[in-house]
Amino acid sequence: MSANKSKFLSRFGSGLAGLLILLVIIGAVNLIISNLRLRVDLTAEQLYTLSNGSKQVLGKLENDVTLKFYFSASADEMPMYLKTYANQVQDLLKEYELAGKGHIVLEAYDPKPDSDAEEWAQRYGIEPQQTNPFGKPVYFGLVAVCGETEAVIPGFNPRTEATLEYDITRLITRVAWPEKPVVGVLSSLSVLGTPPNPMMMRRQQQDQGWIVFRELRKDYTVREIQPDTEAIDADVTTLIVVHPKNLEDKALFAIDQFVLRGGRLIVCVDPFNIADFEANQQQNPMMMQMGGGQAGPSTLGKLFEAWGVTFDTTKVVADLSAATKLNAGNGRVEDNPAFLSLGTANMSKDDLITAQLSQVMLPFAGALSANTP
Repeated sequence: MSANKSKFLSRFGSGLAGLLILLVIIGAVNLIISNLRLRVDLTAEQLYTLSNGSKQVLGKLENDVTLKFYFSASADEMPMYLKTYANQVQDLLKEYELAGKGHIVLEAYDPKPDSDAEEWAQRYGIEPQQTNPFGKPVYFGLVAVCGETEAVIPGFNPRTEATLEYDITRLITRVAWPEKPVVGVLSSLSVLGTPPNPMMMRRQQQDQGWIVFRELRKDYTVREIQPDTEAIDADVTTLIVVHPKNLEDKALFAIDQFVLRGGRLIVCVDPFNIADFEANQQQNPMMMQMGGGQAGPSTLGKLFEAWGVTFDTTKVVADLSAATKLNAGNGRVEDNPAFLSLGTANMSKDDLITAQLSQVMLPFAGALSANTP
């Protein structure tokens, strides 16, 4: 055998051995990755990575929750854009199953016409969608079951993709903890609405209250707490205080006792509240014309002092970089730095509530600060 041929075979053998080693390494890496079940979210908004809020909910689960995903995958009538979105939804559901650590069980069904899966989809309340006027309906929804309790998302829509995680976590919460917690609401404003006056029924339009509290009623028992209360009911787990103007000492004491017993407190105070100002205009139009009817600030006063919180009711927050363009009259538009327009850069991505918010306006917002010892 010539020297060149021996050299060639030596190189070939070394190269073959190297190739075999490389293949073994690739196989081992694939095996490790598959065992670790690593998942990568390549979306810019991290839409399919669970937030800390969802993980906390899953971490508190004591009973198993079954998620039944109904999607007409084999239907010719199913549009391609819905098929793409369905894959994304199912990927997110797999993240829930993974983070649930055994308490979330994911089941997928293809409800074909006249099948048991279609019958169950209809029983659960999954809405049939007619994508083709001459075709059969398709299904694309989710059911959560925990024991004898069930809840449903009748249909998914790509237009509500931004709230997808919130909707699924909310669904799980409804079946895992079916008894609604009691939330107390104390406010100097009619945030919960006002009951209709039978004497004014024809002329008076019923005040339904703020939409945030109408939504809250879907998951909680909302109870109004009067501003002159002397005690907070024992079954109230969370107390929301909105624009508390001129609260008496007995009400402040009741709030303090509620916090001391371990209750959760949400306080919304304002140096200048537009809703209060508008309510004063409607109730006292003559005073408004004479320069009166101004809205007063709200604060918890003595409680803030006792808790080491500073809130100056004579100052508002202004930021030129977050100024809002407002109509100044006569066709003029001006930037108002006291009307804060906050974008995605100002929102926490770690919180389920704010992760998908794109814009929030805060007119005449106040500033809170904690006193350092």
